[in-house]
Amino acid sequence: MKTWGESESVGENVREKYLSIQIVFSNFAGCMEKTNILITAEMKKRRKEIKEEAKTLLVGQVLSHPYFPHDIYINMSGIKEWLNQPHRHYSEKNEALLRLPELLNDAEYIDAVPDPKGRDYIMASHLFKTIIADSDSWIIINESIWGEYLVHSISDNIPYVNKEQDL
Repeated sequence: MKTWGESESVGENVREKYLSIQIVFSNFAGCMEKTNILITAEMKKRRKEIKEEAKTLLVGQVLSHPYFPHDIYINMSGIKEWLNQPHRHYSEKNEALLRLPELLNDAEYIDAVPDPKGRDYIMASHLFKTIIADSDSWIIINESIWGEYLVHSISDNIPYVNKEQDL
């Protein structure tokens, strides 16, 4: 059996127009689900446009949350990570970046958790629950050892959050 990359019936045009990413989700019963997201050339083009818009709109802006007593910033690394992050609602998640100040302000602050990657320059990751296209998502703000709070990413799959709790 040939894989997608080896198939002669698929053709070069299809490989150029589509990128399929596989996302693994943990459902409420703790079982793992795999979902393939098809990313079209149009979606990739819009992602690049959003990246440029977000750079102009968000970099250097001070973000805030009513129950989080620190200024929050976003840099290009955070924008790139947000846009690269897999999500059940990929396009909606990307578009939400342009509404980040409002999205963060309306989000529910959950808690600080240890950095899941164990980086020594990250003191904690702060989680803010929000909704993207009717699905729970978490905005992740990293607290650095030098006292900066930077938007790291967004995710709809936080394995270290017990989703059975009423978050």
